[in-house]
Amino acid sequence: MSTFVDIMDIDTLQGLKRCPLFNGLEEAEIIGLMHTVRYRINRYRKGDILAIAGSACQHADIIISGEMVAYITGPSGRVIRMADHQAGKLLAPAFLFATDNRYPVTVEATTDTAVLRLTLDDLEKMMHHDQRLMKNYLCVLSNIISMLTKKVRMLSMSVREKLCLYLKEQSKQQQSSSILLPLSRQALADHFGIQKYSLLRCLNELKQEGIIRVEGRYIHITSQLNAYLNSF
Repeated sequence: MSTFVDIMDIDTLQGLKRCPLFNGLEEAEIIGLMHTVRYRINRYRKGDILAIAGSACQHADIIISGEMVAYITGPSGRVIRMADHQAGKLLAPAFLFATDNRYPVTVEATTDTAVLRLTLDDLEKMMHHDQRLMKNYLCVLSNIISMLTKKVRMLSMSVREKLCLYLKEQSKQQQSSSILLPLSRQALADHFGIQKYSLLRCLNELKQEGIIRVEGRYIHITSQLNAYLNSF
């Protein structure tokens, strides 16, 4: 169900504040900008599809609340999980103004989710109205390029190398040598594009070599991990 909104509710405002497009803007400034355009709140139930891979990306969609997953389906029918999206995520920013603006992934709600939808003309209007949005949008695109560069590098890595690099990045993000894995074993295997048994075997090998200690979803990394990463 979709509805036009004239008065911004708290959930919508909080979702927009989390969106990097509005970094550096005060609440009143965000509200003022949104009052210059027409937007729609679309609501999705768990399992609903927002976009199918190959469909045109014709609107700017920002997740206000809930969560969505982006995935691709291989020729064999195997699903590869590409990314998890939470409140504040601007979906497919790199494709909004592209010549070939088709979604490369399918986007599905994993919980009941609310999404704010703008026309591309209205998004462009806001960016011209406040240059900070244009700068923030360019920053979002730059971060995507940086992430894709890392992914390309990972394509040439072994499962072991991918896992070790992932653990190091999680340790940096969580600022701890004891990492709470944000993904299940299956979701992590999908993230790497490998079978779950390959991931479990690699975890067991690292454990036996003393590079990590495993306690459920907690993984404790040792100094040997950095030594291993420095070797390649």
